[in-house]
Amino acid sequence: MVASSLRSFIKDVRGAKTLADERSIITKQSAKIRTKLRDDHLSNEKKRVNIQKLLYLYILGEKTHFGQVESINLIASDNFVDKRLGYLATILLLDESQDLLTLLTNMLNNDLQHPNKYIVALALNTLGCLSSTELARDLYPDVENILQTSNDPYLLRKALQCNAKLIFKDRSLLEIFPLSIISSKLLANPIVCTHGVLLGVCKVLQAIFISLDDTLQKGSDKNDNEEDDSIEEDIQEDITIIKSISDLIPQLSTRLSSLNSKNLEPAYDVQGIQDPFLQCELIVTLKWFFKIGNHLNLDEITQYNNNFNDLLTQLATNTSSAKNPGNAILYEVTKSIFELKLTQPLRVLGINILANFLTPSKNSNTGNNVKYVGLNTLIKVVPEEPASVQRYRKFISQCLYDYDISIKFRALGLTFAIMNEQNITELTTELMKFLGQISKSHYSYVTSYIDMDDSKDLIVYTVDNLLKKFELYSNDDEKAKLDSLLTILKMSGTFIDLEKANDFLVALNNMDDLNYKINTFSKELTEILDPKNKANTLCGNACLDLVMIWCIGEYTDLIKLHSSTNKNIVNDNSIVKYLSDLNNKYRLSHDTRMIHYILTAALKLSSKIIDGQSMEKLRQIIVSHSKDSNLMLQTKSVQYELFFNQPAAMKKIFLQAMPKFERKNINVSAAQSHNTTGSKPENQNNDLLLDLLTDTVEKTSPNDTSKPFENKQHDIIADLLASTGNKSQNSSSTIKSSPVEVVTLPSGAVSIHDGDELQVYEKIIDISPGLAHLELYIKAKNNKISNIQPLCAVPKTQKLTLSQLRPSNDIDVGKVVRQTLKISGSGKLKLRIKLSFQKDDNQASESEQFDYKLDKTI
Repeated sequence: MVASSLRSFIKDVRGAKTLADERSIITKQSAKIRTKLRDDHLSNEKKRVNIQKLLYLYILGEKTHFGQVESINLIASDNFVDKRLGYLATILLLDESQDLLTLLTNMLNNDLQHPNKYIVALALNTLGCLSSTELARDLYPDVENILQTSNDPYLLRKALQCNAKLIFKDRSLLEIFPLSIISSKLLANPIVCTHGVLLGVCKVLQAIFISLDDTLQKGSDKNDNEEDDSIEEDIQEDITIIKSISDLIPQLSTRLSSLNSKNLEPAYDVQGIQDPFLQCELIVTLKWFFKIGNHLNLDEITQYNNNFNDLLTQLATNTSSAKNPGNAILYEVTKSIFELKLTQPLRVLGINILANFLTPSKNSNTGNNVKYVGLNTLIKVVPEEPASVQRYRKFISQCLYDYDISIKFRALGLTFAIMNEQNITELTTELMKFLGQISKSHYSYVTSYIDMDDSKDLIVYTVDNLLKKFELYSNDDEKAKLDSLLTILKMSGTFIDLEKANDFLVALNNMDDLNYKINTFSKELTEILDPKNKANTLCGNACLDLVMIWCIGEYTDLIKLHSSTNKNIVNDNSIVKYLSDLNNKYRLSHDTRMIHYILTAALKLSSKIIDGQSMEKLRQIIVSHSKDSNLMLQTKSVQYELFFNQPAAMKKIFLQAMPKFERKNINVSAAQSHNTTGSKPENQNNDLLLDLLTDTVEKTSPNDTSKPFENKQHDIIADLLASTGNKSQNSSSTIKSSPVEVVTLPSGAVSIHDGDELQVYEKIIDISPGLAHLELYIKAKNNKISNIQPLCAVPKTQKLTLSQLRPSNDIDVGKVVRQTLKISGSGKLKLRIKLSFQKDDNQASESEQFDYKLDKTI
């Protein structure tokens, strides 16, 4: 039975036992509402009930376009109850881009002149929320008339806030806005100038400053002369306006100072703080005054700089941080200090405020929201005051163990931001402790607040950044670095992707202390090969296995000769058996990446042992893949067998130890200023070890004097490998000389998402029964985007195939990348898309998510 009232409709929807039942109830009710609204004789009372149901459908995400006109018609009623619901429905169901807004012009005009102030307030709210440029210009005189003629604080507050919205829509309205009314009528009259009116004044002033800031930004990107002249004229007009309102600074400062005093007005008291909303708005407004004034060097504003500094100090000192309202004011104070780049004592004061957000002992009411704000802001200010932030390492480390995953990530980002050469040992110890805890088993650590996917993300993030910091700072203490790397591998190797393990190999290979390195791996290999610890041989830690395979190929001869090696455990037979066990393990798991390393280690090991039986086992490891279904493995197996049969003297020449890998130089000072926000460096050595014979020569520097092969020796390899090596070299040279791909937005692309940082467009390539071919174009709006990772989901009846992003996962401002989607199956085309990315070289990950429905079916 279809519900007859809103209450019973909601009860029926919530009581539905299955999704199909809920869909049936909603469909029937939607059809009934559509039918009722078409009835011209329907009473306003019943029309209101149906509009209320329509708003509930809107909340559920259902289609409500069929009720837009009826919502507007409800506004025409003389009954206040009808108007109130009509305006509410209009604000929710319409947006400022729809042509239906033209129907509102006369209604709003009439209501703005209505004798009932509450109806006028409804019209002002709607105009502010839904105003298009045309509507703003048409109805602005009515709003200005209210400002000039009305003395009701309630109406003045609404009119000021509406006026601020109209200025946002059309900056040309500034030319006719009566600025003198702010000081002459509003601020000068204590009866009119209530807290609400002051809030409205602040909003208007902020709209003026934001408009000028946009104009200044456009002026910095000049294109043609005509446009340049118009921008310059706009800037000069705005400067004149700002000079004319600069005398408001002392009045606003005085009011802010009095609000912060202890003489509270009970009507505006919020948990012991007098009107925190107005205090925050006054701080933001004054910040805009000095931000624009200092940028343009206007004497009318800069003369108050010292007074504003003293005011911020007073606010920071007198405001209690025991409650959230106080924290909000302190946060605005801190933002003002750092955005205006004020003096060093004030910056230290701002950091102390932020650190207090993290200190449970001083602030018993510190919640996760306050912690998150504190950590997030500290990350941004580390480059300006690194020493001041360093003092709060203890409190930052405590946040690593919070239950909230977002707090953990922000605490990690801040920990890496403050890490430098002096404190790397201390912070690494803390991070190793943190890794040890989150790497524990599912049952001993995971709670209802944390799942293993979150733990894996934290581990990968921590290890990635630790490797970067080791490369930057820990060159002097290689012993501690090696011990840390092995500890990380043992604790977290099961969570780390094999591609990232290459960074471990690069770090290990480039260490200069060969004796300690051989001693360490000798002990590790002894522990693995000890029959008492046989269970450790196939422990499932792929990254640790990979490192040991690589070390066997590189250092077996040195390990066997080292004084600390137990010759009864570590010998030719045990090493080869360990390698054979790993080969069998990863062949069964079809992990071809590990097999590549095992084959290379087996070949290199053949030049370091003399035992005939062990040599035959090594040959069997290589030959076992000569008929592999994977073409690359099969090719490599055949090539390596040719090398295996060469004389030992020739093999030793070709299979020398790897030279130092050349890495991209990292500027330490730049890393310190952007280490929390730095994008991942290009890993140029991802595949260095996959193909020893071809990739080593190609990826070493042409000026490198430590090349393992001379040109003459390379010719011998080319003769042995025949065409395979040549094809590899030709393909390599082709890739290097190919131009960078540039993606442009096609003319037929349709905008499907406009977020804070990204715009997404869609273009249909082909849609046929059972198959759809689409392209997504992702554009960066205001900031450089790096490491973007698109995630898409489709209904269960469909299957989605995603291509790689072209040309890369990084997007410069205004640039575009392309993603191809192929959808097979049946049903309506619907997508849920989540874009994870890093902004402005910020290591902290952000995301935008949206749903998109195509009016197509496959």
